[in-house]
Amino acid sequence: MKQEFLMKIANEINRQIRCGVSMNVQMSWGVSKRIATIYENRATLALRVSGILHNGWVYISLDEGRDCYIITLLSSGKKKVISVHDEVYCEELGSVIDNLVEHKKEWTDKQYKSLALADSEQKMR
Repeated sequence: MKQEFLMKIANEINRQIRCGVSMNVQMSWGVSKRIATIYENRATLALRVSGILHNGWVYISLDEGRDCYIITLLSSGKKKVISVHDEVYCEELGSVIDNLVEHKKEWTDKQYKSLALADSEQKMR
């Protein structure tokens, strides 16, 4: 796969994430690395995250045939697949990632704020 194509896809994935969630939500994921790569023969944007729900890697791979994305959560060492979510469409990309990395839908704002504060305190130690 050509590097130019890979970068184009990774940039488009990044743009679609930004369209779906605010910058504050993205920042809450604790992204420390963004890498354009190939995963299972698909153009992929890999994010190293440190969220409340997931601390490791999020691989967002383009499934060109179905015109959607496959989101794969991997351990921090990239050796263990935690979960795979396929048929994720561009308009739901950011919210699906947020629900996997940082904030469950069923949490109230109060629950989330409490968990986020405890998570931040733990990471500061």
